[in-house]
Amino acid sequence: MNTRKTSALISLSAVGLLALSACTSTTGSDGEGSGDSLETINDGQLTVCSESNYPPFEMEQDGEMVGLDMDLAAEIAKDNDLEVHNVTLPFETMVSGAALDTRQCDIITSALTMTEERASVMDFSDPYFDNQLGLVVKDGSEIGSVQDAIDSNARVGVMQQTTGDAKAKELGLNSVQFEDVLMFQDLESGGVDAVLDDLVPIAQHSEDYPDFVVVEEVEADDQFGVGVRKGDTAMLEAVNSTLERIKSDGTLDEITEKWVPITEQ
Repeated sequence: MNTRKTSALISLSAVGLLALSACTSTTGSDGEGSGDSLETINDGQLTVCSESNYPPFEMEQDGEMVGLDMDLAAEIAKDNDLEVHNVTLPFETMVSGAALDTRQCDIITSALTMTEERASVMDFSDPYFDNQLGLVVKDGSEIGSVQDAIDSNARVGVMQQTTGDAKAKELGLNSVQFEDVLMFQDLESGGVDAVLDDLVPIAQHSEDYPDFVVVEEVEADDQFGVGVRKGDTAMLEAVNSTLERIKSDGTLDEITEKWVPITEQ
């Protein structure tokens, strides 16, 4: 753990309704995908599930979903001659596997941490982003570390069913669960004393809240992967083929550098 106080704009290295019926199509891959036939729930489309507000990975701008994960999904779709169709869902619906099982989406790209529990309900691609956590407070707070937060029984905002949520429990923090990133607004207004979340969205939100500081970086052993319906080997191979291409040709670096705030220290 790194316990020095840093600016919230941290230096990051670029790597990081049930469906009652569905139309199933078989799509040949003429691009850089697996070459196998893919079954998608909508003809000619790759239906992608994500959250609606987790910048910079997914967010709405001018009525359109954008972000690192949206660019990643576009590369997967391109390699398989498909158009992206985005579906926004609550995070818990995605991580439970229900969204995939009920054919609400073909893949999940939503800053999805690969865990053993989640791997029991979906298959994961190769990793595409290495993640870390940070404990963020308002400048001037007496909380200078995770241990300070524990000792003072500080209220620490976390997003439910995320790595931050699990890590807060592991560390013994007095965590307050939120369904979305409104926890940052609560930190600004004094509703919570600190927030434990991924370093990347912390850096993103610090643009709106410049008095936020990261007082401790927390190792998370956390990698993001694309979620695929359990047993859908053709889709999994197609996703991994795209990941292999964009890692080797530099496209993934370009996408990451486009969306992840990077500052020199």
